[in-house]
Amino acid sequence: MSPRTHGSPGPLAAPEPIELGEDSVPAGTASPAAPATGCDDSTRARRSGDPYRQMYRVMRDLRTVVTERNRGRETMRRLQRESIARLALAAARGRREALEHGLRVGAIAALLGHALGASPAWCDELFDAARVHDIGQLAVPESILAKPGRLDPQEWAAIRRHPIDGARMLGAASDALHTLAAEVALNHHEKWDGSGYPAGREGSNIPLCGRIVAVADFVDALGTRASYRTALDEAAIFTLLDLAAGMQFDPAVVSAMHQVRPRLPRVHELAARHAAQATTGTPAPLWWRELASAA
Repeated sequence: MSPRTHGSPGPLAAPEPIELGEDSVPAGTASPAAPATGCDDSTRARRSGDPYRQMYRVMRDLRTVVTERNRGRETMRRLQRESIARLALAAARGRREALEHGLRVGAIAALLGHALGASPAWCDELFDAARVHDIGQLAVPESILAKPGRLDPQEWAAIRRHPIDGARMLGAASDALHTLAAEVALNHHEKWDGSGYPAGREGSNIPLCGRIVAVADFVDALGTRASYRTALDEAAIFTLLDLAAGMQFDPAVVSAMHQVRPRLPRVHELAARHAAQATTGTPAPLWWRELASAA
């Protein structure tokens, strides 16, 4: 909001611009002429120009520090995203559909976060973090993951360990992105009513990222054929989603999923387009933003 003006001041001379990167002082602030006699070093040090020069030096140095810090943060952020991209590639075990599934879950999760009012920066991180929600399945034998029939108790126990295994893999790094990814991996199989695993968390005790990815993963997985099930059509998926609201899923996230639903065809299209880039371990562009801005 612009400040109010109380009265109309008379005409003023336009101030000279201040150039923070210069070592000189602006016009009109030059030091007065030193007295002809009796001027020692301490007098000269107190001349009016010196404080200005010192201030501009400090501001110039501060700007350099900030620029270097921001450049360092961007470099670290790029390296963190590259690490997540390589982990997603490893988790896919060479399967193109698994790569696309991770990209779709990431985009749906980011869109859900956006619909729920989360900051764009957090949604960007969730877009990456959700891609590796099942990274712990690297510790599960492929024979179990691909088994078409029912799992025996030992096999089911191996499946139930994958959230903890994933959190341990990702938690080795202490940066914010990997920390969020570890939180997603640990909590995306928890259920709103407390019947999930591995900790049986309930309601809002489940971190929001876990509640979001649980819904994103459910919607995308049921629309994809697997060794132990056929793909469902979208109407059937959303019928099941609504039935599970308040039991398996946070009702607020389910409601947000209905807002995201019209963008699902585009999510599939863009995930397929960017999957080729994902096979190189290169971080995916933040293409979920394109879908959010089209809302």
